[in-house]
Amino acid sequence: MFHFDKNFGLFVGKLADNIYHKHYALQISVSVKSKMELSIKNENELLGKSFFINSKIEHKLLSKSTQLTILINPLSSIGHQFHFQFGNINFSTLDKNLSNKLIETLNQFENSEINFKILCELISKVLADYQCPCVSKNHLDDQRILNALKYMDANFEKILSLEEVAKKCFLSPTRFLHLFKEKTNLTFRRYQLWNKLIKSLPFLINNSITETAYNFGFSDSSHYTRTFKETFGVTPKFFSPKT
Repeated sequence: MFHFDKNFGLFVGKLADNIYHKHYALQISVSVKSKMELSIKNENELLGKSFFINSKIEHKLLSKSTQLTILINPLSSIGHQFHFQFGNINFSTLDKNLSNKLIETLNQFENSEINFKILCELISKVLADYQCPCVSKNHLDDQRILNALKYMDANFEKILSLEEVAKKCFLSPTRFLHLFKEKTNLTFRRYQLWNKLIKSLPFLINNSITETAYNFGFSDSSHYTRTFKETFGVTPKFFSPKT
């Protein structure tokens, strides 16, 4: 079962045949009934019930029982808080407070006390509560870039040009691109791709990958599929009934 919001997505299910992959999103995974097996490329295998995996870290996660994986936009206020907490650490266990809340919610779902819609609403609330300390502080150390992120988030449904966002920061487009990468360690283009992919998901569910790619400004289905997998770690075939 999948659900995507503008700044995060989640997947509930078993991971029996996962392979090594990496993606742009930050990852949180928790399990209730049994420990998961986390393998980081070229590092030792770990066992546990809750993990944080940083952006662009090649990994493989296996779970014999139902697990909850949350993929988070690194430049959202939620992702920003995780970056402040974990920095450049490749992976870690979650703090007990967040881990317990997520495991409790997954356990309620597993015991049929709540349905999938309620689970998604509860997870959204947990993440919203978690972001609060970050919203009130400027950990990016540059108010201009923080303002840019807030502006893009507030105008998520619109197609924003580089020039428009740079102007809001009182910077030239070239200077904005340089400063954005310097302060976030991610490119402005990658942030735009996240938004385009999230917006494409409702359309993808009822249309082919090729139709979705062209509708949302990708050059072809291969470009869309490659970007999708780089961002979420799965291909769009998981969502589309057509090819």
